[in-house]
Amino acid sequence: MNKVKIVGLSLLLLVVFSTNCFAKTEELKIHQENRTVSIENAEEYKSNIENEITLDGIVYHLKDIKEQENKVTLTKNKEFKEQAIDKTNDKYSALALFEEKIQIEEDGYTGIVELQNDSLDLKINDSYIEPYKVTLKREYNNVLANELNDIPKTIEANGTTYYLIDPVWNVAQTQNIDGHNIPIAYHGIMNYEGIKERRIIRNYIATVTYKGTLEKEETDSITYHLTYEEVQTKEKDYTIPVVATTTAGIAIFSGIIIFKRKNIYIYNNKNNNWKLIKKLHLAKNERLINITPLTPSVSRKYKIVLSNKLYHALLHSNITIKYFDKQYIYEVKEKEFEIYV
Repeated sequence: MNKVKIVGLSLLLLVVFSTNCFAKTEELKIHQENRTVSIENAEEYKSNIENEITLDGIVYHLKDIKEQENKVTLTKNKEFKEQAIDKTNDKYSALALFEEKIQIEEDGYTGIVELQNDSLDLKINDSYIEPYKVTLKREYNNVLANELNDIPKTIEANGTTYYLIDPVWNVAQTQNIDGHNIPIAYHGIMNYEGIKERRIIRNYIATVTYKGTLEKEETDSITYHLTYEEVQTKEKDYTIPVVATTTAGIAIFSGIIIFKRKNIYIYNNKNNNWKLIKKLHLAKNERLINITPLTPSVSRKYKIVLSNKLYHALLHSNITIKYFDKQYIYEVKEKEFEIYV
């Protein structure tokens, strides 16, 4: 390398390291909890949610609470009777007086009940008793005298008393005596009359039954989605002192390059082939690997490859793998391992 290049590189390094450089703040860890509680205990649970929790030595602060109501459907059978006035005593005419279906709302329940056609019951609703005359006729032949001595004045028949009201006599046989035809036998027609009663029906009452099932939704429980965020500790000062000499600047620059050397390689499975999509550097005290792709991935199958040094440093320890808003805990047992997100 000639002197001009050496001088140029030295000046460049001097400019770069003459400014204060700060390391990016590490991404804060997120912890999420889901808890479903009965509606009766929801308020008590909510009032006792902790604002801060400590997990694996890390302090988290409550960042967000989301509530999700869990509904259940309750049902109950509904049955009742309806009545209407009918004048015909005809089944089909009576059924036509009622709606086939009725929408019901009561105590928060809703549903449809249907008319049960076979439940129709018709009974007399309004009526009165009316008397009317009935007649009876009796005939008597060859009666010697047209007198009523031997003729019954009343007759009992089918529970009704008939009274003689109109006797009619006709000559049945005569005999000529001294030139005169004298009746010697008669034919009698006895007309009787009685009073009966009958019920006159003005209308009927029709009764039917409706049946159906009513439903209502109720909140049975509430699921709380809690999001905790790691409490940010005091930010470390990564200020790099001004480089005094070109040689020192080159040494520091080389150290940074070595410090930031990539030790994690993220692959995505594309058409059954592994494609490198991301390179990361994981510091010794870090345990979070963010595999969220910079561009959309073809599949959700990933492979993580650790460098030899990092693999031995993390062996049999747990790491957190972050994919968008999801996190997975994985124990390092191999240098290369696959994960499906």
